[in-house]
Amino acid sequence: MDIRWTLKVRNFANISEAEVEIAPILCFVGDNNSGKSYMMSLLWGILTVGKDIFPSKPSDSKSYKACEEWLCSNIENTAVIDERAQRLYLAWYNDLLAANKSVLLKKIFNYSVEIGSLEIKDLRRKSALSIEWNNDGSRYSLTRSHIKFPAKGAGSECTRAELLRMNCYICWNLLMQGIAAPLYTPIIKGRRMGEPVYLPASRTGFMLTFSSLTEASIKDKFALSEDGTDISNLTLPYIDFLQLITKFNTTDAPQSSLKPIAQFVELNMTKGAVVARKEYLPVITYMPQALKKELPLHVSSSVVTEIAPILLLLKSNIKFKSIIIEEPEAHLHPALQTQMARLLIKLANAGYPVWITTHSDTIIQHVNNMIKLSEQKEGRQKELLDEFGYAKDDIIIPQNIQMFQFDHDAKEKTVISRLTSNKFGFVVPTFNDALDRIVKEIYAFQKEDD
Repeated sequence: MDIRWTLKVRNFANISEAEVEIAPILCFVGDNNSGKSYMMSLLWGILTVGKDIFPSKPSDSKSYKACEEWLCSNIENTAVIDERAQRLYLAWYNDLLAANKSVLLKKIFNYSVEIGSLEIKDLRRKSALSIEWNNDGSRYSLTRSHIKFPAKGAGSECTRAELLRMNCYICWNLLMQGIAAPLYTPIIKGRRMGEPVYLPASRTGFMLTFSSLTEASIKDKFALSEDGTDISNLTLPYIDFLQLITKFNTTDAPQSSLKPIAQFVELNMTKGAVVARKEYLPVITYMPQALKKELPLHVSSSVVTEIAPILLLLKSNIKFKSIIIEEPEAHLHPALQTQMARLLIKLANAGYPVWITTHSDTIIQHVNNMIKLSEQKEGRQKELLDEFGYAKDDIIIPQNIQMFQFDHDAKEKTVISRLTSNKFGFVVPTFNDALDRIVKEIYAFQKEDD
């Protein structure tokens, strides 16, 4: 993950103010009904439909004209998009967010959610992007370090409409490279290549009922009304998840980087294989290691049905850049929660940012253990890896994690605090306070009268 930025909101639903920095692993912890899912849905929405706020016609706004002038000055020249240019494009995108925030939120939440302000700040990149002009090319393309435009027709005769199209491409990739689908990406199997994935809570319910829906009926059921309102009463992340299920097909070859992670899940978590064969709809079955007989999903355990969408995503060759998971610990014994934490770290280390909401102190403690393991000297680290059965891709450094706690204040508004890692890892007050109360009760209730 080469980019970092902070999403800043004011008066968003029940959240007075928040600044959330993205990272390869992003964790939201805290009270129930405090806005964790709201904030994750907003992040996912910006990555997914944030591209829709780009204008269809060139603008005469000050922020856009600054971007247009910068691009014109570099037509047909290789140019680094330096910090000054990055600030120009960020200012333009923030102007678009400000002008379109209400429409954007209504699209995400299928409801008119209040928000005072919405902006992206503190954009940082590990390596700068450069623009190049390809004499042989006919399409825009993106590599880790370059944006390439066709040289033909890019000279002084370039129209403002063509400049706008290029500026949108530059702006989006500056902000979203590696975490969202590039602009103008073709739709394959009903999804854009690289589209972020949102796995909501209540996954079991969706996995057991999706077969009553078809792709056509989903599109019809969840069609937008004339005023742009979705008639389904579901938010866009949930609709996207339902449509994602219909794309599961394990007969396709998975991405090579995800194959060993899928094998890890089947060996250590589901204790068997979950497969999806695409007929009219995917037919999903589970074969336990010990039974060697395929079982329909509805007679499998809740562990299998909860983990199945994650596993099928890894095995179905669905191209995605990042993944958001609500409550990954749901229905899992503490031992399996540790394995889930391993899965999250393995995904992040493989280049797939993982953002979660969680109530699991077990997951956080495992993350802390892996942070401490990363800080061991090489020889001692290898001994510990061997002793406890871990691999290099189980280790995570604190710089790749951001953690935020959501609390209610005296007025029942949500206050979001950034948690920092110390010599013990991340200390999470919301978990520690609850555990302290339980311990006090244990001592009090077990104490006998003198």
